[in-house]
Amino acid sequence: MRLLIVEDEPGIALVIEDVAIDAGFEITGIAGNMSEALQLGSEADIAIIDVRLGDGITGPSIARALFSGFGLGVVYFTMNPDLIASPEERPVVTKPAGPERIVDALSMAAKNARPRTNRVASGHTFH
Repeated sequence: MRLLIVEDEPGIALVIEDVAIDAGFEITGIAGNMSEALQLGSEADIAIIDVRLGDGITGPSIARALFSGFGLGVVYFTMNPDLIASPEERPVVTKPAGPERIVDALSMAAKNARPRTNRVASGHTFH
């Protein structure tokens, strides 16, 4: 399973990367903002997304775009779960979290991802 990490704090992104690699995930990239996430989205199957990035509370918008545009399963990773309007739609991991919780949430997201063979280029342009 191919994972995109959307996190603007490099130290946290590297911890997620280490945990995910140890659990058998392939990392397709680390994005620090919405623009980077949308550029890298087509290469991944799932994404773990910080809700509040340097460009604002863009996590929910990124999640919707990655799911609708590329079929990615999504996990929110945040200190502020109250910023998510509909948390029941996607797994939420509250920071700080142990490796087991992160891996469990990534596994849940993998179940929600569209299979790569069923994905169709959406033709959307994300701004």
